[in-house]
Amino acid sequence: MSYDNSFQLHSTHQSHGQSKRSRYLLGKDESLNISAILNETTTFKTLNDTSLRQVLDESSVLINTGNAGDGLSEAFFEIIQSSRPSTILDTIARLAQACCDSLELVEPWNRYNAQNYWLAEEANTWKLIFSLFADSISEHPKTLDSQILEPTLSQQSLVNAYFETESELRLLQVLVNWLEVTATYQEGATQTAAPVIANNIHWGNTLHQLLIGSSLFNKEKNNSMITCMDPDAPRRQNKTIHSDDKKDDDDLCKRIFTEVRCGKFQEAVSLCISAGQAWRGAVLQGWKLLHYEPGDVNGTLEVTGNSSRDLWKWCSLGIANNVSENTHFRATIGILCGHLPSALPACQGNWEDLLWAHLRVQIEARVDKFLHEHHATAEANTTPSDVLDLLQSELQIDELSLQQIFNSVKSLMDGKRESNYQMCQRNLMLGHIRAIMQDSLEWLDSVEERFVRFLAHLILVLRQMGKDPQHDIGDKILEKYVIQIIEGLVEGTSICPELIAYYTSTVPTERQIALYAELMDRVQKSENRLEIVRAGTRAGIDVAASARVAIRKAITDIQQGYGNIDLTFTQTTAVEKDKTLVTKVISSLEWLSFMSNQIEEGLWLSNAMVRTFIFIGNTNAALLCVNSVSKMFDDFTNKVPKNSSELREHLCLKSYLEAIEAFATWYRHFISGQPKDIELLAPDASFSDKVHHEQRCAQIEQQKARWQNAILHQSRQTKQLLYNILLFPGGWLQDENDSIASHKFTNEEKDERNKQLDTLRRLCLPEVALLIFKILQSSDDIDNHKEALKMSNLIACENRGLYQVFTKSKLLEVLDRIKESSLFLVEKGKDILGYELDE
Repeated sequence: MSYDNSFQLHSTHQSHGQSKRSRYLLGKDESLNISAILNETTTFKTLNDTSLRQVLDESSVLINTGNAGDGLSEAFFEIIQSSRPSTILDTIARLAQACCDSLELVEPWNRYNAQNYWLAEEANTWKLIFSLFADSISEHPKTLDSQILEPTLSQQSLVNAYFETESELRLLQVLVNWLEVTATYQEGATQTAAPVIANNIHWGNTLHQLLIGSSLFNKEKNNSMITCMDPDAPRRQNKTIHSDDKKDDDDLCKRIFTEVRCGKFQEAVSLCISAGQAWRGAVLQGWKLLHYEPGDVNGTLEVTGNSSRDLWKWCSLGIANNVSENTHFRATIGILCGHLPSALPACQGNWEDLLWAHLRVQIEARVDKFLHEHHATAEANTTPSDVLDLLQSELQIDELSLQQIFNSVKSLMDGKRESNYQMCQRNLMLGHIRAIMQDSLEWLDSVEERFVRFLAHLILVLRQMGKDPQHDIGDKILEKYVIQIIEGLVEGTSICPELIAYYTSTVPTERQIALYAELMDRVQKSENRLEIVRAGTRAGIDVAASARVAIRKAITDIQQGYGNIDLTFTQTTAVEKDKTLVTKVISSLEWLSFMSNQIEEGLWLSNAMVRTFIFIGNTNAALLCVNSVSKMFDDFTNKVPKNSSELREHLCLKSYLEAIEAFATWYRHFISGQPKDIELLAPDASFSDKVHHEQRCAQIEQQKARWQNAILHQSRQTKQLLYNILLFPGGWLQDENDSIASHKFTNEEKDERNKQLDTLRRLCLPEVALLIFKILQSSDDIDNHKEALKMSNLIACENRGLYQVFTKSKLLEVLDRIKESSLFLVEKGKDILGYELDE
């Protein structure tokens, strides 16, 4: 409610696009320039306004919580991602509208219950921000003198000028307008208000009783009922009206208060008239300021308002102070004349209602003080000085600051605490943006996810306004929201990569990489991965860096439970049995395959992955990883420099794993593939049994011959693959071209890689040599044993220096193998080196 629509300044009667932009961005202080006035004709009124009044009546019993808030994250994203500083007011209005639209998905009787009330509070917080910011981009006169251009003005014109120049008063008025606008929507949205019967009859039941008098039809004559129908009769005669009329009066007064609370003053007056109580409507209109405008006939004036307004106030105090009067009617009159104590009982400890009453009374007090100070300037002010003195003595209102108003409201809350949204609203009204930031740090770990979403968008809106006094806290809030979105993803459900990418792009770069890597770690489907890469690239995120972090995390996941690399160079025998984890780890390399110019990084990380698999003893997974690289990075060998350290390492690891795989195949066939001999035939076997036995023996001999040939062929291939490792050009895993390795990795990572390469040489090369010994000594072939003796020359050769990677125990094992072959050759009539003995 306001004095007149003309008081509600700088609405969209003047387009925001046409207003001056010199004050568009806020000042450098930590408070918003909150002084906007918003009336029912503004753009804001086109929204489905939601009240902050907390009505939890019997009709709001929880039946069905509805779908309040469903899809709100996506709606907010669509709004905020297209927002620009030049359209910030439209953005805020759309955010509020999204909340209202979501609230309207719920049944009317459930919209303001305990489960869904948060959505109304959030909608109203956005509306509050809209109203507070609107005035900061509008121009207002600086001094009152610039507005008073005539010697005398009507009270209305004088107060209009006062509102134009007094920013603190405009702030109080915009808050009143906001509270009334939101209350209006609640009344309409809940659809729970009891209708008032409009029969134009004043106390119809009482009139009926008086008309039938003492006739035979009036068997229950009530002597305590009034005998006159004038409004003062109950008080003058000290009697009552009919009980049904008393109830109708109570309903009417409550409805009048509700209309005034919603700022619908004319509706309240019309309600009185339609109920046959025009005198109440007349009482309600005495507060209006005197004003006049040219009439329809030339030379005439159309006068509105009350020239004896102060006298009306003095008389209204009698109603406001009368405890026998209806509580809600007392509250209504108290609000209009500026008497706060009479208004408080109707507010019932409600934060919004109490704040509205305090603000409305404060506006009334300041306007009255202003008019009294400019008594001579106001034309046709007929208030006698004695009435003015009497009014000032009986109606004394202390002028309170906004902070003092909130303190007073808090003391009347009956111990109830403000909600988180109300705390934000209070700090926004006070301009304490820094306080919201500080409170947010405490809220982040305890509030519900929906409030974190609100805080994140509040930060984005404040930044577009040019106001985020503690940027680091804002970053933490945005990061918390991104983490919340990522943790809420469920594999198999649809995701919105653009949404996650956008909010990720709002945090600092180093955190963008980590957060997007966390997202990548959770997504397994290839089609989703491609969309995430594209969305991240469009949002300006370093997707490649995030992919590298995600892959490194996957490699770390492999090592969990296996400890650090064994520096004693004894290979662990633990085998990773979780195939799901192995598949997830290997498939993480796919992220880099979706990006151009990431082959070197892909090879680097795949090599690190293979090394890790080898360390934990899972060579099958390591070989699968090597083969997957060829599928993910098509024709990569021709796309990277031939002297690339990553490519060289890849080829080294691939040769090792293929050789190990071949040896495993050879060993499996050698042990279990040899045909078994036929059992000896019994001496008393029949002729047919002997014939059958001979045929079976012939078949077994044929199978043995085939097996022998297959083993011989397979052993040659396997032995060649193993020799390739020992004879690898330049040395197996000896990196001679580290200077051209990928620059995307730190020196610490490169040092760790070199350390692992050295460890692998010490682990694998001795094992490869011993595997060759096993193949050579698996048969009685003299040439194979002679070849085994030559292994000593290969190991001891200085130009390769293979002996340097052998530990003492491994060298002793090699010497035992050589000794075994020498003894075999001696047994076969050769010397210890396999040569023929001279006779």
